[in-house]
Amino acid sequence: MDFSKGLNIQLATLFGIGKLPGGGTWSSLIILLIALAERSAETASFIAFFSLTIAPRAYKKLVKELNAEDPKEFVLDEIIGMGMSLGLVNIFIYFFISNTDEFSTMEIFNRNNLFIITFIVFRFFDISKVGPVGWIENNKNETPYMRVIGDDIAAALLSALIVIIFLSINLWVL
Repeated sequence: MDFSKGLNIQLATLFGIGKLPGGGTWSSLIILLIALAERSAETASFIAFFSLTIAPRAYKKLVKELNAEDPKEFVLDEIIGMGMSLGLVNIFIYFFISNTDEFSTMEIFNRNNLFIITFIVFRFFDISKVGPVGWIENNKNETPYMRVIGDDIAAALLSALIVIIFLSINLWVL
């Protein structure tokens, strides 16, 4: 790790992961692995919240360094989005279904499987930019930072919503 450019740039690239091909996927995968390891999304949600607080300054420093409005090396937006989507799914499980017999007997619905499904759906929305995700990223009325962060927040909300709907239908309707 080269800290000669400053801590903000290291944080913006998640200590160089953003410089790898597919850096956004790798950074999202790190958050997923943290949630899988603890079988909860509490730490992942905390990391997302922390990233949300440091992201504006880190983004500004990286943009200045690379002279780009939406540098692909900036991966804190994926950290925020992935942590948020996992946190929302985790909250739904905790409050609405974790104590039901159906949840404990259906192997596909254990937390880790749901977190993996959430990761796949989040990456689909973040990469494909369908619907609101693309609208937010292409909204020229917003600042570049809000477009960069906003599309990942939209992808997080959509992925969590889809997983929650899928889970609800399978547990309570079918």
